[in-house]
Amino acid sequence: MAKLRFSEKNGEVCIHCKFMGSEMLNEAEYNYFIDNRIKGWLVPRSTAADKLEFTGARGIPLMHLLKSGVDTKKYFRIVSNLLDILEVAENCGFNMQNIVLDLDFVTVSPENCDIHLFYLPLWYNESFNDGIVNCLRKISTYAKYADQNTYANIDSFMNYVIGMRVFSIYQTKEYIRETCPEIFGQSYDHRQFSRPAQQEQPVRTPRVIPPVQQSGDTHQFNIPKPVKAPVPAVQKPEPKVLPSINEEKRQPLPELIKQERPHVEVRYPTLTRRSTGVTVNISKPVFRIGKERDRVDFCVTENRTVSRVHATIYTRDGSCFIEDNNSTNKTYINGTPLLPEREIKLKSGDVLTLSNEEFDFTDV
Repeated sequence: MAKLRFSEKNGEVCIHCKFMGSEMLNEAEYNYFIDNRIKGWLVPRSTAADKLEFTGARGIPLMHLLKSGVDTKKYFRIVSNLLDILEVAENCGFNMQNIVLDLDFVTVSPENCDIHLFYLPLWYNESFNDGIVNCLRKISTYAKYADQNTYANIDSFMNYVIGMRVFSIYQTKEYIRETCPEIFGQSYDHRQFSRPAQQEQPVRTPRVIPPVQQSGDTHQFNIPKPVKAPVPAVQKPEPKVLPSINEEKRQPLPELIKQERPHVEVRYPTLTRRSTGVTVNISKPVFRIGKERDRVDFCVTENRTVSRVHATIYTRDGSCFIEDNNSTNKTYINGTPLLPEREIKLKSGDVLTLSNEEFDFTDV
């Protein structure tokens, strides 16, 4: 998992990221955020082969603001702004697992509660979030409530969120609009176009009439503009680079699929345990071997000398690399011990020994 550090640079937030293990820069995703400055998203900059910096906002970690105390309006303003940014990510087809939702690295402006997130453009990284619902749960847990009424409102909101059969950003935002409409101000009226009872008043204002007269368009033609104008701006670049969150959007991205899954149409390398004859395909980019069943891909049973997560095999660019995870009884290739946490390239026919357990590695 990448190492992160929150700091300030030139009066702005600066989040430092250092790659670890098999993590590599995904250049297509990196270039996407360089070329497309999207509201609410920090911009990455490569400072070394294994380091990134994220900048572009002023603020503090969200965790600090929550612990300083929030009332109902501030809480819902924070959550609403967060959902707006995640809705953009969903519409653009971002890989949601690469979004950092750790509250120590979510940036918030103390003045207006504007939120800034950042996206890790990495291959083989371990996720820094466990879902939007759990993120909302943590925000509610760590927040210091201003009064009992704030607690009651937040408790009701979380009961609503957790009670959803399938979480919906749109429905959650609608709940907030009904519960705390005052946080939306004038923009709240514009968001009500989907409700017939609210359609006429917001569009029959002096600010809307002049464009209708100049262009000759009908009044109804101008209604959706406040809502639809921003959407194409963030959606246009999406098919070019980012992995999609649904099958339909994934089709225009053959170049990324080809890089991420190089063995789709070929046989996988295999590992055969000599003592049992069991053969397992190395079908994942990060393949772990050990005796703790819930944490490994090849479980070595009935051998107490093997560590819980003894070694890891990484697959990159059609080759396999093995790394000893600082195991108690070491890992060997053809009788030669490996130094801990150093990757060694494997070749077909190599004999791997984890403690005293032998395996035959076969490449394709």
